[in-house]
Amino acid sequence: MRLQQGVSPIEAGGKTENSNGNGSLMRILPIAYFYRTLDFPELIRRSHQVSCITHAHERSQIACGIYISIAVCLLKGLDLRSAYIKGIENLQSIYSIESHPELSHFNRVLSENIDRLSVDSIRSGGYVIDTLEASLWCLLNTSSYAEAVLQAVNLGGDTDTTAAVTGGLAGIYYGVENIPTEWIEQTARKEDIMNLAARLEASL
Repeated sequence: MRLQQGVSPIEAGGKTENSNGNGSLMRILPIAYFYRTLDFPELIRRSHQVSCITHAHERSQIACGIYISIAVCLLKGLDLRSAYIKGIENLQSIYSIESHPELSHFNRVLSENIDRLSVDSIRSGGYVIDTLEASLWCLLNTSSYAEAVLQAVNLGGDTDTTAAVTGGLAGIYYGVENIPTEWIEQTARKEDIMNLAARLEASL
């Protein structure tokens, strides 16, 4: 509605604390593939802008930035735990842990030990922090694409989004060849998705 009213896309998203659902995190991953053409600070800035289309609160923006930073490390060939730790480290020059008030909400992720928490302490609701934590926990506590995604689903709560966010990183690491064939074949509008992927690749 705001876009139809002429509001700039980067001003269209909700900015209140109650506007920290997981929608922008769920769709942010394609930005990571521009790591070869954009320097890292600009890549993170763009991820913030893309989040702002629907979720403009700083907390949502930072969640997207963390996710993209980890994704870039996976694209560069790091293993799962190294990508998690290096992804966090790479953001230190962008997010000042001492002065940024929003970072306190990310303490469990920034501790570099999210995977060592018990499953009972992981929440899988629609809140962006919960989704980021749950997706990283699932990724780091499993050893295949299918296992990671099924673990996300089995957490309950907002199962489709948590599985999508988990699956994005797992897909980079394990590769499309390790996604169960039957899952791919049952995907709705599979050809449209493949065409979009081809268009993305051509734009890089």
